[in-house]
Amino acid sequence: MTSEHANQARWDGRPGFFEIWFLVVFAPGGGRAWWLRYTTFVPAAGSAGAPRATLWAAAFDAAAAEPAIAIKDVRPLAAYAAGDGFAVRIGDATLTNGTARGTIAADGHEIAWDLRFDPAARAARRAPWLLDHLPLPTRVAHANGEIRCDGRIVVDGVRHDLAGAPAVQKHIWGRRRVEELFWLYCPCFDDAGGACIEASAVRLSRRLPGPPLTTLWLRTAEGEIDATGLGAVRRNRVAVSGTRLEFRSPSVHVVAWCDPRTLAGWVYRDPRGWDVHVAQSDVASCTVEVRTRGEVSRLASRAGAALEFHAPEPLPGVRYVAW
Repeated sequence: MTSEHANQARWDGRPGFFEIWFLVVFAPGGGRAWWLRYTTFVPAAGSAGAPRATLWAAAFDAAAAEPAIAIKDVRPLAAYAAGDGFAVRIGDATLTNGTARGTIAADGHEIAWDLRFDPAARAARRAPWLLDHLPLPTRVAHANGEIRCDGRIVVDGVRHDLAGAPAVQKHIWGRRRVEELFWLYCPCFDDAGGACIEASAVRLSRRLPGPPLTTLWLRTAEGEIDATGLGAVRRNRVAVSGTRLEFRSPSVHVVAWCDPRTLAGWVYRDPRGWDVHVAQSDVASCTVEVRTRGEVSRLASRAGAALEFHAPEPLPGVRYVAW
């Protein structure tokens, strides 16, 4: 499907629904990154709380005394509007399939952004095709992968002008949150321009038997490795230790980690009232080993990757912004 269609709003007005559009922008060369999120939330019938629209923003600087700044702005649902085609508005903030603008001031910080990008021609597929035909309670569209952003982001009065900054933009919606998710996205390798990797491991409920659904996709100068099909996800594996993730496919071994101080933490709520804790660093690091025809090639990224930990329990030492 086109990226425009992948981004279109899915809420039909009924209770018990959440919808998310997020954009991660990386400073060319790594070391800094920004995460921007537009959301709506409507509790399930009989659940506590009011419908809301929320702007979220995080700024990451691996070398700063405060390496992760995380803030959000909660609005009534009436502040949200979805226009024709794809255009989302929350108050004065907007997101289209080519622009993102907004400002948040909270907790002594302010983050403002005015960005533009050429959208991807088509949404990327990063999971088995069969999932598109199942009645899953959560769905994700990789609307704009491997895009480049121009514009500016201002954090506490410091302006960052961007030209060709690597970025990714996704759309998530559903009636139930997943309990466990681990995600890696890296478009900024130290000595491999154009390389990119995405890996994820998802478990809708920890009560379900078997390992999480684990996907891995990698592009290098030598070509593309797509371990996201039905056969591949049965062989892929993930291991988690603190703030370290390890993904394995038959030909790729990935290790990703971050300084815990660089994690921005959030509490997300399911429409039925239970919470999950999400911590993300967008200045994480990773190494990649690829085995092809008996040879091993290696990639490395220092402070140029996004790494997410999503689980019912919080990570020790991470400050989470309350729901």
